[in-house]
Order: sequence, then structure tokens, then C-alpha cells
Amino acid sequence: MHTVVAYGSAHGATEGIAQRIADGLRNGGDSVELWPLQGDRSPDRADRLVIGSAIHNGQWLPEAEQVAESVAKDSGSPVWAFSVSSVGATSTFLSPRVARFLRPRTPLPRAVAAIEASGALRSHRAFAGAIARGDWPGFGRILFRLMGGKYGDARDWDDVDRWAREILDAG
Repeated sequence: MHTVVAYGSAHGATEGIAQRIADGLRNGGDSVELWPLQGDRSPDRADRLVIGSAIHNGQWLPEAEQVAESVAKDSGSPVWAFSVSSVGATSTFLSPRVARFLRPRTPLPRAVAAIEASGALRSHRAFAGAIARGDWPGFGRILFRLMGGKYGDARDWDDVDRWAREILDAG
């Protein structure tokens, strides 16, 4: 099966997750293209598309939103989507209490909702990313500390690997 893994990354955490997903799909027998989303370039047709983005202000990055909109309008392939932010399904760099509060209340990004409405979305997964000092501007750093944030890498590689296997198992 030919799969395109396309991603929009701001500081590299999303790129790392996309690479890990691509590696898992390759190890499972897929032919995989890894596509950084830049400008108006869209991924070629594939048997399936995995698309993900960093989350900023609750939404995907503009280049990922643009591709998601075109996928929602004209997707001949099944789509799996992932979002990378401060709170993932299994990990976070915020306090556990804040993460438990936010998980059930965090809406789908507009881009993912558009793919879901088109009927092409097979699954969406939220992953926590990584954060370094200076990634959030002034007030954001204060808010980060108030939410019990700790700088570092919160990516749960076992969860990423499990999700890649779910994509393979879906055929």
C-alpha cells in the first residue's frame, strides 16, 4: 500500500512524530512518502493519507489547514489525522490535573472537523509534543507555569507506534 504522511511542524516535535509514523508504516510493508507541508504544495494521491499538524491557538498550522481543506473537498483516499499540542491522549507536559480537565473539553481543530464532515476521516489522534524555554511568548510562559508545565519532551512513542499499527491493521 502507498501512504503519504504529511505534516506541518513549528519546532520539530510534529516532524518527529510524522517520521516515527512513517517508519512504523514502512516496517509494516507500506511504501511511504514523508511530506513536510510548505506553501501550497499538496501531497500526491495515495492509497491512504496520514496528515498532522502542530496546534497553535487551538488550530492546525495554516499550511496544514489549507491541505486539509483540499483533502476534505476531494479525497479519494482514506485519511488519518493527528494533532500535536501540550496535551495528548496519553501524555502531557502540563500538570496531570490540568490535562485531565482539558482532554474531554478540547474540540477538534477546524481542519480535522472538515475532513471528518467529508466522510474521509478514519481516525484522529492527539499527541503531546515537546516544549523548550522560549517556545511560548511572554504571557504564554506565565500561563504555562500556572498550568504546571514542565519543559521537555512529552511525546509518548509507544502511543505513536500503537497508532501506526492501527493504521496498518485498518488496511
